[in-house]
Amino acid sequence: MSDETGWRYYSHHYLPVDCNDLRNNCRPNTGVYEIYPFGTSSRPIRVYCDMDTMDGGWTITKGKVSSLYVSIKKHKDRLYELYDQFSVSNEAEKYKLFLAGPATGTLGDSMLNTALSRNNLSGMYFSTPDRDNDRSDKNCANSSSTRGGWWFNSCRIAFLNGPWYPASWSRPWYPTVISGIPVKETMMLIKHH
Repeated sequence: MSDETGWRYYSHHYLPVDCNDLRNNCRPNTGVYEIYPFGTSSRPIRVYCDMDTMDGGWTITKGKVSSLYVSIKKHKDRLYELYDQFSVSNEAEKYKLFLAGPATGTLGDSMLNTALSRNNLSGMYFSTPDRDNDRSDKNCANSSSTRGGWWFNSCRIAFLNGPWYPASWSRPWYPTVISGIPVKETMMLIKHH
């Protein structure tokens, strides 16, 4: 604040919480930005903001119900699935996944309302090779065809963190994508409501 011949000036430093805040405040370009998801008294984090896909504003989330956009690029085709509600709990709750529909798109729903309840991922904890949090008898995150973190149930029909050895990456998004061979790119984008 400053005074000048009877005028008082205030300056306001806008600190965005996420990419959607940036989009709403005239930052239309896709790129890396600093955001403050943990409040203005914490350090900013640098994130990639997608400002092009489905009206832009996509990134990470904390403490908000958001939409989840999942896409897989096969050769030249991009398939996607949009979940209406998405959130992840904190570390103490093992990053429990919450998903709700409707799920719409061209990829097909392989996370929420699958044909078998043992494949549904909503309510699952995040598992890694050293943290077995799935409902299987084995550690799904440490199997020979997986070797990576994900919200496994018993074990998977969706797994975007597969090994980038395409021949050994099975069922990235079953039944639409049954092998990692045609997969050129995967994305998970998040935007709060």
